[in-house]
Amino acid sequence: MSLLRTIDLCQRYGERDILKKISVKVDKGEVFAVIGPTGSGKTTLLRLIDLLEAPTSGRIYFDGIDVTESGRLRFEARRRMAFVLQKPVVFNTSVYDNIAYGLKWRGRKSGDIREKVNNILEVVSLTPYKSRNARTLSGGEAQRVAIARAIAIEPEVLLLDEPTANLDPVSTSRTEELISHITRQYDTT
Repeated sequence: MSLLRTIDLCQRYGERDILKKISVKVDKGEVFAVIGPTGSGKTTLLRLIDLLEAPTSGRIYFDGIDVTESGRLRFEARRRMAFVLQKPVVFNTSVYDNIAYGLKWRGRKSGDIREKVNNILEVVSLTPYKSRNARTLSGGEAQRVAIARAIAIEPEVLLLDEPTANLDPVSTSRTEELISHITRQYDTT
């Protein structure tokens, strides 16, 4: 059974069709990429899959359950996913606190949070920056903070919207290696 599946997904904004009858099936542990030109609906598809928006029509299944319309089921499914935007969002606080936020919101104990965040800082090679304000980082470093915050909650599905857009070649390479490492180490879809 697929972990994530869409059937005939459509999205319309006003009179404009953004997506028409998109059917996708992604199995657990699979790495799946959507490629297309600017304005083709890639971000809209990710927003629908992450259940941030409701589709105009079509169905979204998460782990075999139709989560398209039920608010409770959508919330439960969203707690099992993480979404990193093309332009990374970082909070006006330390790198450590940025990564810890999702764990705090989920009620994890402070000792567990400290251990988890310190391990993730190692994974994303940001340990030296742990006390630095995340808003003072370069684009590539901020992207790694956003990815670290996403993986801290151990999502089953990690959605990445053009994670290397606007990065220099070195940062692009580091980010691609990081994503590859994460999918293997955490068995993330």
